[in-house]
Amino acid sequence: MDELSDRGPARLRFELSSEDDGSALVRLRGDLDMASADELDAAAKPIIAASPDRLVVDVSDLRFADSSAIALWVRWANGVRRLEIRGPSPLLRRVIERMGLAETLGLTT
Repeated sequence: MDELSDRGPARLRFELSSEDDGSALVRLRGDLDMASADELDAAAKPIIAASPDRLVVDVSDLRFADSSAIALWVRWANGVRRLEIRGPSPLLRRVIERMGLAETLGLTT
């Protein structure tokens, strides 16, 4: 969702962790698109299946996200008690808000 650059696509990197308070954290870096969404979804499947009290998706280092990223987050939101998108870029925030998904995706700063 961020502006295009001459650097080309940045491979998606992610870190998954569980917290003692029953929440889970997914940290994303690079580009999340239809080419990488399935890999991320497969890696996060055990965390989502455990239905954590809260799933935090830190997107502060995400360079690009397409509609497949948003669709993935909506699916995750349906599988956990509470989903929170943390640190979206201004453009990603606007897209999520205009789609009417700010509450569903627990949009925070």
